[in-house]
Amino acid sequence: MGFPYELADELPAKYRPYLPKFEERADGTYFVRPRTMGNRERNKADSADMMSIGGEFKVDRTDERAMRQMVTGNATPTSFPGFTPEERLAEMALENVVGEVLLGMTAVGVSLADNDAHTAYCRLVNDWQADTYRDHMRQFAPSINFPLHDLEVGAEEIVRASSMGLRPIALPDVVPGMPYSNPMWEPVWEAAEACDVPVFLHLSGAFGAIMKGVGAERGTPGLGETGFAITTAGAMVSLGWFVNGGILERHPKLTVAMIECNAGWLPYAMQQWDHVMHSRFIDNSRVQYGGRGMDLEAPPSYYVRRQVKCQFMWDPAAVDLRHEIGMDVLMWGNDYPHFEGAFPNSQAWIDKQFAGVPEDEVMQIVHDNAAKLLKITA
Repeated sequence: MGFPYELADELPAKYRPYLPKFEERADGTYFVRPRTMGNRERNKADSADMMSIGGEFKVDRTDERAMRQMVTGNATPTSFPGFTPEERLAEMALENVVGEVLLGMTAVGVSLADNDAHTAYCRLVNDWQADTYRDHMRQFAPSINFPLHDLEVGAEEIVRASSMGLRPIALPDVVPGMPYSNPMWEPVWEAAEACDVPVFLHLSGAFGAIMKGVGAERGTPGLGETGFAITTAGAMVSLGWFVNGGILERHPKLTVAMIECNAGWLPYAMQQWDHVMHSRFIDNSRVQYGGRGMDLEAPPSYYVRRQVKCQFMWDPAAVDLRHEIGMDVLMWGNDYPHFEGAFPNSQAWIDKQFAGVPEDEVMQIVHDNAAKLLKITA
């Protein structure tokens, strides 16, 4: 989601150079977006595709629709991304949507180039969301923004923000240099479990940027199609750490949701993880590579069905395999207002991929599971 243009003006002056702003110049108004560091660059990722690049854009401040789309990013031409509940409800009403998750900058792993500025901005945005959506929490789930450079501080912000009604915790599916298997993340998992707030792992493109860069240059025919499919592979890797690494077993009240990652891959992963558990392959891996099995008390698929959600926009395979996956696992969402999402054709997408599915099962996937998880009561 985007935030009001002037929100950053509430921060101390020393932090403002690290934040987007408007500049009046002789030839017009420019929107200036500073180059952000982000954990991708902070951890010395090699792919240029994974760096957060700033820039400046000449704008017409009288064209409010174009301004909203620019600040939000990746917005379809017919969308009007809102900054207030009333504006967002108007867009939702166009497609009979009754609840919305508001994902912030932490969901894509973006950090400001100054750590103190980033921490301060996270708190400011969380306070603004809590104040703006206070009377609409039954319809909206504003996500928690928190700093990734210091996860102890991040955990403290999760506790503070969740006390104001914010949820979920939104993270990228992959944070290069900071795999979710690393114990450094334990304060975040502990805070999420203690506050009863789900963790959303949002598709960031980090894994796809790595994969589609192997042997392919920009402009290579088929690059977009290939990258679109392989991008979701990062979800399988990260979910594997939660399941096979014992995170979900250690934190039985923790819920992890894979967002925009589709779900057709999930039954395959569940079958393979169950099959290889306690196998000679694992025993040999311990000898050859120094890996160690977790000796989970239950098969990996058990933890998936108990503690995992998986959201998709277009995935008929997942719909066909819904009982193999588990009806409680799947959630549908339209990914408003992005180009890869369903807006403004959400109902057509639902009708086509859910054709022949019993109405109660459709309702569970397109509404009930998410509403229960996020306490959406509209």
